[in-house]
Amino acid sequence: MFKINPNDLVAVGAGVDQAITGQPAKFLIRGVKGLHDWIHCDIDGPAQPPLDRELLDESNLEITYTPPLPGEYKVVVQIDNKHIKGSPYTVEVIGEKDPKLEKVSRIDVAGKGVTIGKSCMQNEFWIDGRKANITAGLTVHIKNPQRASSHLSITDMGDGTFKCVYKPTAPGLYIVDVKVEGVHVPGSPFYVRIT
Repeated sequence: MFKINPNDLVAVGAGVDQAITGQPAKFLIRGVKGLHDWIHCDIDGPAQPPLDRELLDESNLEITYTPPLPGEYKVVVQIDNKHIKGSPYTVEVIGEKDPKLEKVSRIDVAGKGVTIGKSCMQNEFWIDGRKANITAGLTVHIKNPQRASSHLSITDMGDGTFKCVYKPTAPGLYIVDVKVEGVHVPGSPFYVRIT
């Protein structure tokens, strides 16, 4: 048998935060290190969509589900019948016709910094909110691998665009969340491989 502290595992990504009906919701379970077969996931809410699993690398297991109905869901992640850190997760599933979605659907995020980057160097990406007329409510958050950090700066260019620069301290998989008024913009969260 294995010995693991469930608090050493954590789930991150939109799938344990927020989802949209009819669209795949994904999240990563970090720190699995060969224990992916011992991970148990379940979802409870207005529907119980199937959960697909994919091992991305030795430490990261990706879970994907597509909620068919809006409402509040609980995502449970356990190992050896014990909840991992943060489980169960409460997920707000927004209906496809929610007015917030129309606004965020007009926001573009582009640049190398949301796909790949280098440690100890500045990595940059841009948020273009001109079509959505962003005046407030923009949040950007970077989730770092264990024992790593990153400094993020956001510059409002004054024309509806925002320049984001971050400097990660170590290689690994970083997750960049971009939200407006609490709703993920298209493509968010971005999984960024830092070398």
